[in-house]
Amino acid sequence: MSSVKYCMASALRNLWESKVTALFTAVTLSVALGFLGAYLALFINMRAALGAMSEEFPLTVYISDGISPAGIDVVKDRLRTDPAISGFEFTSKDKALSEFVGEYKGEGNLVQSLGTNPLPASFDVKLKSAAAPDAGSRLAGELRKMPGVVEVQYLQDEAGRLRALLGSFRLGGMVLGLGVLLGVVFISYSTLRLAVLAHTDEINVLKLMGATRLFIMGPFLVEGVIQGLAAALLSLGILYGLLRLFTGASAMLAVSPSGLSFLPFWAWGGLLLAGGALGLTGSFFAFVRTLGMQERH
Repeated sequence: MSSVKYCMASALRNLWESKVTALFTAVTLSVALGFLGAYLALFINMRAALGAMSEEFPLTVYISDGISPAGIDVVKDRLRTDPAISGFEFTSKDKALSEFVGEYKGEGNLVQSLGTNPLPASFDVKLKSAAAPDAGSRLAGELRKMPGVVEVQYLQDEAGRLRALLGSFRLGGMVLGLGVLLGVVFISYSTLRLAVLAHTDEINVLKLMGATRLFIMGPFLVEGVIQGLAAALLSLGILYGLLRLFTGASAMLAVSPSGLSFLPFWAWGGLLLAGGALGLTGSFFAFVRTLGMQERH
């Protein structure tokens, strides 16, 4: 317990003595981690938006005029049992005509003048956002083979492009994440190396007193963890403020009607863990490399 208290006290003392450098490092690290947090927030909100947008591209199943009520029930049963379907709505010929007349008054009068109702009955089918990419195509192909089904309309290209965009964004995030992680380690390494050099005399005294390398290294490791955690907290605070700032604009643009979501627990928890772990890694390498170079000389 005394060793832990010593490490904490020494780390806090070192940070206070070099508070300007520590503050600059925390801000720099927070910018780097902020890019990673911003990507996660964009990816999560984008995936949610695409999931909602996918419901705007439903399957529309057009039914022949001569189909019997029993035939319609067969199609309903098929739709109820498919795990990829989140819901469906049946629109009769009469309802389709009344909705068309109400929405397109000029054209509606023209249709009514024909004396017959040319609009078919249909099912509007919504797929689950978590459904497999090929679920819509598979379902459309099966429905086209059913008796009484005239045509199945599925905007597959639009849904496919949205999924491809999400996949490209995920790949870009992996590259960004790797660059950010390396950058954080490098910044932490450079800062803590200066701290080790500034306490060379103290380190030499501890070595002469028989202190172990882990005991000498402890304060610097704690210092790296504190800087990493502080940077992660700062980046999360800035990100939260930016999301609240832009949430109104996103709602007005219908990008995300309910507003932009903040990072879930696993994401901000992981960002805090990453900040502390990367600060620890950078300080470890800074201490080992600096002390090793001194011992060789």
